[in-house]
Amino acid sequence: MFDYITPRSLATPKEVIEYLELHQAAQEFRLELEHRDNLEAYCQWYHQTAIKNQRDLEQMRTELNVLAWLGGRTV
Repeated sequence: MFDYITPRSLATPKEVIEYLELHQAAQEFRLELEHRDNLEAYCQWYHQTAIKNQRDLEQMRTELNVLAWLGGRTV
């Protein structure tokens, strides 16, 4: 009527090594994906910042340079 669960025998050294190798490979894969995601986010931020800085530079070039005008220099 009742089926007893028999305990699983201990893992063999070969099975432990295979498990640890698989676990290490999974960890390395996860870290690689995390690194790539972080790099992609950084590249997007850098690109957006560069575009904003280029716009700011163009705007500054079109503005009147009051300090140079007051000092008598033309820039």
